[in-house]
Amino acid sequence: MKKRFGTLAGSLLLGGLMAGCGAEQAPEQVEGQLQQLAEAPAQRAPVLENLEFIPSQTPSSATPGLLRARLAQGEQATSIQLTGDDGKPVTLSDNGLNGDEKAGDGLFSGPGIVDLNEHRATQDRIAAFQKETTEPLTVATFNDRVLVRESALTPLPVSIFTPGQVIPLPSSGISRAVNPSKSLIINNPSVVGDPTRTWNPCTNSGNPNGVWTFKHLMTEMANTTAPAPAFTERWLRQWLVNQTVNGRTVPARGAMATQILNAWPRLSTGELDLNRSPFKLVAIVNRLDLGRGNGGPYGSSGAGELRFVFSVMNSQTCLRPYNGFLVIFEYGVPQNQCAQVKTWAQSWQALSSSSLVLGSPAYNTQLQNLTQQVVMRNMAPGKPNGSAINQVRTNEIMLTTPWWEMREFRLFSTATNPRNFTTTTPAPGHLVEHVTVRTPFDMFNNTATITNFLTANNPAILAGTHDVPLDFGATLNFLGAFPQMPNNGFYWNAPSLSTVPNGFNARHKFSLNTCNGCHARETTTNFTHVDAAGALSPFLATGMTNMNTPYNVTDPVSGQVRSFFEIRERAQHLDSAANQSCLIRRLDRPVLFAH
Repeated sequence: MKKRFGTLAGSLLLGGLMAGCGAEQAPEQVEGQLQQLAEAPAQRAPVLENLEFIPSQTPSSATPGLLRARLAQGEQATSIQLTGDDGKPVTLSDNGLNGDEKAGDGLFSGPGIVDLNEHRATQDRIAAFQKETTEPLTVATFNDRVLVRESALTPLPVSIFTPGQVIPLPSSGISRAVNPSKSLIINNPSVVGDPTRTWNPCTNSGNPNGVWTFKHLMTEMANTTAPAPAFTERWLRQWLVNQTVNGRTVPARGAMATQILNAWPRLSTGELDLNRSPFKLVAIVNRLDLGRGNGGPYGSSGAGELRFVFSVMNSQTCLRPYNGFLVIFEYGVPQNQCAQVKTWAQSWQALSSSSLVLGSPAYNTQLQNLTQQVVMRNMAPGKPNGSAINQVRTNEIMLTTPWWEMREFRLFSTATNPRNFTTTTPAPGHLVEHVTVRTPFDMFNNTATITNFLTANNPAILAGTHDVPLDFGATLNFLGAFPQMPNNGFYWNAPSLSTVPNGFNARHKFSLNTCNGCHARETTTNFTHVDAAGALSPFLATGMTNMNTPYNVTDPVSGQVRSFFEIRERAQHLDSAANQSCLIRRLDRPVLFAH
C-alpha cells in the first residue's frame, strides 16, 4: 500500500493516562499513590500535525485498519501511544515494523480499531450545523489560550468511507453548540440564588442545608475527620498565625478574627453556626478542559474540575467589591474512563438545550444531579477523606489592605512531600495551606533567578509543560505560597531577557501560568476572574456574550498584542468530549493552566 497522507488543518494532541492493572493494594497505598498523582506535574503527549486511518474492511463501529500520524514541527517521540475506539492500547511507530512501512520517514503507523460509524455521524452533525447559519463553520487551534489557527470545518464526502481509502481523523469540536452561561460558567441569580439549594447570608434566607451551600460542601469534605464546624474553623484559623510553607514564612493576616471568625454567629456550644455561614455562592464552573487526559495542571481526572465560587458577605452592605474575600472549591471530577468522561460531557452540554430555561426548576435539578456526583463524601475513595476536592483557593483583600493575596489549601496526607504544606499546623484530613501551583515566591520577581529559570526550562516553558519546583538548582525554597498583587499591573519579569531564547515569549508564558500573572497584567484582570457579585472579568465576559470576539491584551514588556478566546476554547473542548469518539477526542490540544 502506497503511503498517502491527507492534509488536516491544525495541530492535534494525543493525550491521556494509561491505567494499569495489578495486585490489590491496601487503602493507604492507594491514597498515597493518588495523592502523589495530584501533586505531580502534568504529563503531555506529543502534539501531532495530523492523524488518519485506512480501513481494511467495510466501515463499522469497530473497523480494523492502519492508523497513521505525523508529529507537529519541533515535537519528538520514539512512539505515539493512544487508545483505539475498542478501548485497547495502540502504538504508532516509525521503525518499519508492525504496520509501519518505512523507518525514519516521520510517519508513525500501527494497527488499530476506529468507530467509523460515529465518525460518519460526526460529518452529518457538521453538515447540520452548517445549514443553520450563513457563517462558515470553523474549528480553532489554540496555543496558551491564544487562537493561532482557524480552519474551515466541512463534512467529509460519504464516498471516502470505503476500504483502502485514507480517511482524515481531525478534531471537530463545535463551540457554537455550547451555551457558555448554561454549560461553562453559571452565575445566573436564579441558579446561584436558588432558595432550595443555596443560602443568602445577607437576607438570612434560603436553605442552610442546600446542596450548593458552603455548609454542604464543607460537611461532605470533612466526612468523618471532624465535625464540619471544627473542620471549618481549623482551616480559617491558619490566617491568625504565621505559617511556614516550603521553608518560608507566610505572614499572618489577623483581621481573619475580626472580619470573619468573631462576626460569625455561633451555637451555644461555641462552634460556628454553619446554618448562618457568611459565604454566598456566586458561580458554578465546569472546567472539563482541565482534564488530565488533556494535560491539565492539577491531578484531576480526565473530566477536569468542577468549581464553586463563594463570596464572604457583610450582612449590612451585602456586597464587598472593594473589600472582598472569595473562596473557590476545586474538585477533580471522579470520572476517568473514556466512556464516563463522554457521558459527563454530554450531560453538561445537555444543559445548553434551547428547551431548558436557565435557572428553571428543571435546569437546576439537572445541574444538581451533576454536582452531587462530585461533592458528596466518598466519591473519591482513594483520596484524603474520600473527597474529590483537589484544592481550595482563596482570593482576598479583606484581611489586609491594600494588596490582594491568594492562598491554596489541600487536604493533608502524610503520603505527600511535607514541604508542599505548612509545617505550622498540619493535620491529616484537614485543609492545610499548600504551595501555589507554578508560582514562585514573589520575592523572586524581576531577579536573575527568573532569567536563569527561563533559560534552563526554555523548551518546556514555550511548550506550556513546565513545572515550578520547590527548589531551583542552588536556589532553595523557590515555589511560593501566598502570591500577591501589589497593583493592577502586576506581572512576572526578568532582567536580560535578550539572553533567553525567545525570551519575551518565554517570559509571557511563564507569567501567564502563575497565579498572580494570570489574575493580573497578563490578562488585564483586577485579580478576580469572578468577583464578589459573581461578575466576570473581561477576559471571561468577552467570550460569554460572543465567543468569536477576541479579548486583546498588550504584553507589558514586548508590546505584542495577543488575542484570547478563553470561552471559545472551553466550549470547543466540551463539544469535542461530548460528541467525538474517544480516539479522536484525544487529539484535542492540551489545556495546561491552573486558572
